[in-house]
Amino acid sequence: MAINCQTNISVTDENHRSVEFTVSVSEMEKLFDKGVGEFRKQVSMKGFRPGQVPKQLFVSRFGDEVYRETVDRVVNEDLKNEFEKIVETWKTDDKLEIAAPAEHGDLQADRGQDLVYKLNIALNKPLTVQGYKDLGVKVPALVVAEEEINDVVQSLRKRLAKELSVNRPSKNGDIVKGKYLRQAIDGEEKPLPENSDFELEISEEINLKELKEALTGVSAGQEKEFTIHYPSDHPNAELKGKTADYKVEITEVYELELPAQDEKFYSIAGAENEADLKSKISDDILKERLQRARQIALKEAFDKLIAQNPFPILEEQIKYTAERSLQQHHQHHEHEHDEEITVSKEQLDAMRPEISRAIQEDRILRAIVEQEALKPTQGQVDARIQEIADSARMDFALVKDSMRKNGQINKLRESLKLELAQNLLIGENLPEKTQENV
Repeated sequence: MAINCQTNISVTDENHRSVEFTVSVSEMEKLFDKGVGEFRKQVSMKGFRPGQVPKQLFVSRFGDEVYRETVDRVVNEDLKNEFEKIVETWKTDDKLEIAAPAEHGDLQADRGQDLVYKLNIALNKPLTVQGYKDLGVKVPALVVAEEEINDVVQSLRKRLAKELSVNRPSKNGDIVKGKYLRQAIDGEEKPLPENSDFELEISEEINLKELKEALTGVSAGQEKEFTIHYPSDHPNAELKGKTADYKVEITEVYELELPAQDEKFYSIAGAENEADLKSKISDDILKERLQRARQIALKEAFDKLIAQNPFPILEEQIKYTAERSLQQHHQHHEHEHDEEITVSKEQLDAMRPEISRAIQEDRILRAIVEQEALKPTQGQVDARIQEIADSARMDFALVKDSMRKNGQINKLRESLKLELAQNLLIGENLPEKTQENV
């Protein structure tokens, strides 16, 4: 039964509204009397049978507590329900979208006076996106060179190779193992790391020419001193642009005995033969490369759409998104689910650019989904389920049935709607799974 209250709605600006509820003192007294009746049944006092404590005596002893319970129930149940009904009409009639949960405003709840409670909420206005059909952004055609595939095959052979100790000076392709005896940076002696051992393959992939030259031609048991001049763009900030002197002891030199490219090798690599292995490698390289190219194309598309379709990004939504992100991170790492996370100003300022961009992209995509009435076909849904099944090495039908039962298929459909909108921006299509294969 709806509570009897007065409602005053204020429009602060086009993105913010307030709802002030007033519950009359007489209405509060009726609710208080109802609460007294409920609690009296549960209270026992010396000299009275359970539930038979006189009302006057009960109110004198427990009235304040019962009134606080009454206020709490009115605010957090009755008025919350009334507020949700109002917001639902805004969503339905005005097509407004909740940007963040409502914030509690003033609460006047002294007994003997009207209860006055205010809620403030931030809302996003409907967004109509212009110019998304002629952006001229495409994902370029991609190819994989035979040399790239051969490099991956060779890397796989190296991972499966046997290390054979050799009693000779090291050469290209060998593995050199040793330990640091001394290190100094720009003439200043530095303590050795806790684990001073090192292992390095002598190959063209070594970026530091001085390091490669120093470890070429060394033998087990030999001590070696050398200097390295680190470039100004070296990834290690402590070494960037500096000169380091090292003394090391070579403990072992190994050569790699690569496995033959035979049936056993291909089986270990998860392929039937050389052609199948190279095909799988090519597909993996293309998939990764396509993903990067797709992200670059989407960024270009969104850059254009954001410039063409400006809209306000509400601070409440940024803060709420930041708090959710920190909460999820905390739960993942600390396994705590009940602790409330509050974002600091420093955290919010650091997260604001990325969150703002994510909000812009999400709102643009969902607006396009609405404008184009985008829905994935059953074939597109099944194709994505097949990808999930293949990744988990499970049967397609079992995965689909499980996703249907736990509601994941509905979430998948919503995700695919956004992907359809993304593809519309860069001229791509989702793959279909044919009915014959379903």
